[in-house]
Amino acid sequence: MGPIEGWYVTFRGSHLAVKGLLHPEGRVVAVLAWRREPVGFRRARGLFETYAFLKEQGERYLLFDDQAGQVLPVVPLAEVESFIEPQGLERLKERSDLDARVLRLVEALSDHGVDARLTGSMLLGLHTELSDADLVVYSAKQRDAAVEALKAMRAERKVELREDQLVRDITSRRADSLMTPEEWLAHERRKVLMGSFEGMPFSVKAVHLPEEHWEKRGSSRWRSMGEVALVCEVVDDEYSKDTPNMYRVRPLDPLWGRDEGMEVEWVESVRSRFAEQAVAGETVLVVGRLEVDLRSWRYRVFLSGERTHLMASREALGGMWSGIVERVRALASSG
Repeated sequence: MGPIEGWYVTFRGSHLAVKGLLHPEGRVVAVLAWRREPVGFRRARGLFETYAFLKEQGERYLLFDDQAGQVLPVVPLAEVESFIEPQGLERLKERSDLDARVLRLVEALSDHGVDARLTGSMLLGLHTELSDADLVVYSAKQRDAAVEALKAMRAERKVELREDQLVRDITSRRADSLMTPEEWLAHERRKVLMGSFEGMPFSVKAVHLPEEHWEKRGSSRWRSMGEVALVCEVVDDEYSKDTPNMYRVRPLDPLWGRDEGMEVEWVESVRSRFAEQAVAGETVLVVGRLEVDLRSWRYRVFLSGERTHLMASREALGGMWSGIVERVRALASSG
């Protein structure tokens, strides 16, 4: 397994987080996570900073990818200074710089058959005492095992969901979202792959393997057709818990955008915030980029890092549903 979601690469002294599963030949798609500066590393956030950093290095690190249909931040594999793979249980036992709760959590998951590996700031040794534990599991089988394990650990009260920690995470990391903190909280309460272990916040990112992905490299050529807002029914949620994630949908009502929006077959994102956002049978509001595959002429909605991109479940929001629908309708008139 080469560098995929959950890994880091070091380039020009800085650490970049690998994104997704399908990468251009000889390159890796990655976003700036920790920038090297004279006094140490500084946490970087947002694609804007990634593109600015790579543009400083040269235009060739911003590549138009025919499959993705957009410019991607890429680093040639030959120029990667180091590959940093998530660490499993045996490697974690050798580390003395981590909160002991991290090892106990990974051991508890291991007792349930889950091969959880450490990623994020703790993997890089750039954590503080306030850092969350970011874990990752690989393969659909491990994803399902992690879900069942965390459900069992909640029932045993070994894991809990603390709303104060959820609110802190939402307000600090999702201020760029069109969804309000209350709307995000309504969704986060339902999610299984996160929680608090002995008071330590953690999340588990589920990453299926490249051979399990719904696309193969070179199988499609996606092109943007502009923004679209749709109300859809989720008809299949097999990849909903993963990063990248995907939801098979049936469009019900076009709020705005091109008529082809009613031919959309799925909603897709590489952002972990959209994992576990809805389940099959639910009605969702989707705002994203309408795209067409020039090989098959199939349509999808892609959710990127744009502030307006969202997926909201009517079942999760309850009485807040009408408010976000009206807010999205108003986007059409505001441009």
